[in-house]
Amino acid sequence: MVFPKRTSNHWAIAKLNDIPIGRKMVGLFIFCVLIPLLLTDTFVLWMLVGYQKDSVRRDALNAAGYYLTSTVEDAAGTARNVYLNKNINSFLNTDFQTPLDYYNDYRLLTDFLHVNFMQGGRFAITICAENDSILNGGYFHRLDRQQAWYQALERSGQNVLLLTNYDDSHTVSAANRRQILIVRQMNYYLRDTVEKVVKVDISYSRMEQDLRAAHYDADIYICMDGLLVCSNVLPADLSAPFEEIPLDLIRKSSGIKTLNLYGCEMDIYAIDRSMDMGRFFGQNWLPLLLLSLLNLLLPSVFLSWINRSFIERLQALTAAVRNADNGIMPLLEPVQGQDEIGMLMDTYNEMAQRTNQLIETVYKSRLREQETDLARQQAELLALRSQINPHFLFNLLESIRMQSLLREEKKTAEMIGMLAYIERQYVDWGADVIPLREELRCVEAYLQLQRYRLGERFSYRIDAQPGCGELQIPKLSLLTFVENSCVHGISKKGNHGWIFVRVRQQRGAALLEVEDTGIGMAEEQQQAMQEEMNRASIEMLKGRNHVGIINACLRLKRTASGGVRFAVESEAGIGTTITIILEEGHTDGKQRPSESTAGG
Repeated sequence: MVFPKRTSNHWAIAKLNDIPIGRKMVGLFIFCVLIPLLLTDTFVLWMLVGYQKDSVRRDALNAAGYYLTSTVEDAAGTARNVYLNKNINSFLNTDFQTPLDYYNDYRLLTDFLHVNFMQGGRFAITICAENDSILNGGYFHRLDRQQAWYQALERSGQNVLLLTNYDDSHTVSAANRRQILIVRQMNYYLRDTVEKVVKVDISYSRMEQDLRAAHYDADIYICMDGLLVCSNVLPADLSAPFEEIPLDLIRKSSGIKTLNLYGCEMDIYAIDRSMDMGRFFGQNWLPLLLLSLLNLLLPSVFLSWINRSFIERLQALTAAVRNADNGIMPLLEPVQGQDEIGMLMDTYNEMAQRTNQLIETVYKSRLREQETDLARQQAELLALRSQINPHFLFNLLESIRMQSLLREEKKTAEMIGMLAYIERQYVDWGADVIPLREELRCVEAYLQLQRYRLGERFSYRIDAQPGCGELQIPKLSLLTFVENSCVHGISKKGNHGWIFVRVRQQRGAALLEVEDTGIGMAEEQQQAMQEEMNRASIEMLKGRNHVGIINACLRLKRTASGGVRFAVESEAGIGTTITIILEEGHTDGKQRPSESTAGG
């Protein structure tokens, strides 16, 4: 073999190949892990300082936004409850004849309003209506269309409006002139002719106190309608009008959150407070120290594990190759890992197994071929014998039936004919699935034989709903349930017994019922039997003496195109009913006349 000439790159690789793996891993750790990690940690720390500032500002904006939204929504909810209250609307529409009439109704409503709509002094409710019989005072006032807040509501064209207002009228104290309020038209009952409005004043002083008590880590400024409304750092003069938004506020702001609530755009500005690297390290020295230790300790431990992982497995592979004796290659037990070295060890084991088992594999293959040929010959002989046995049996039964007819023993001949029909069904397995009408013929033949055997002690009835005759079911499956009712139900009963076989369609499913008036069973037996039938499997057939019912259930499950369920109802001394429920998809769609017969 001719090797290619080495270039400078090949020379460098050859030098690396001469260095032990342990030293390679240490160099890899220093140049590819430690140095990049130190640079990355420095950059990450710088980013964390900025991220903490953003996080503090974002949390402050979200908290202030949540507080404002919840406060406004509570006020709007209070206005809505007043707006929907039928008693308040009826009161505002009433034309009172005397002040006394007004006072009597007013007193009842004020008690109701105070109990249901006051929320700890957060809101003040004023209900206004264009009704001259209303006396100004308390919760109710005559509507003054010249009020600034009412004109703002009319201009907006909305039913509900959030706005700011400065009220310098003589009826308002200097400490309450700054107002933030929800105004709502009370037009729920459209036939009302009286203009009605509910005004909910949000306590300005309470809002300012809440903002200061929140202790945000940023300076918060709340602006509405182009006005600076409230702040957690600026002193507020409650008697002075709202100021316009300062221009430097927008410039200094490091974050803004905008809320659109009931026709009003609210801007929340946040200004970061100072945070330097020294303060950051002072607050986070413990996690930073742990991070530094992890950056050095964890890679070192992991590097040691990698070295051991590589070297120990490569040494085991080398020893296995060198210990090959007389062509027999030892296997590596166990194979460690699923990486490339583990794959190499797996590949070595596969190669060793193929080499060691080649002769044994060829020998066993020939032996299996011989066993297969022998089994096939035995199966052919059994099949031929199984064809001969029924032939002699049916010929013998036919001879007995003919002799009975010649001697005019018609009942005996009829019983032998029915027996031959049933036996032929047992033997002929050319088609395991047959139409229900053929199964019912077999069931009737069996019941007729039982009728001959039991005499007047036994009666039966078969009812099949029209259109059910072409239903496809496994051969002898329904007969198995009928036989079980005869053997375990009727035969053990001393007096007269009945068996009813019913077939009907119900809600897209076919129902096959076998009912007997035999000895019945206890509730525990009934539940156990139903559970076994519904979970019938091949494993349940192993090691059991009585497998007829389980066999029938299993065949019904395997041949059903939809689903099949079994229900058992029984009462001791009364009888038992077994219901086979075949879900939609088991009929072939053909409508045939039903087979309905009765015996006894």
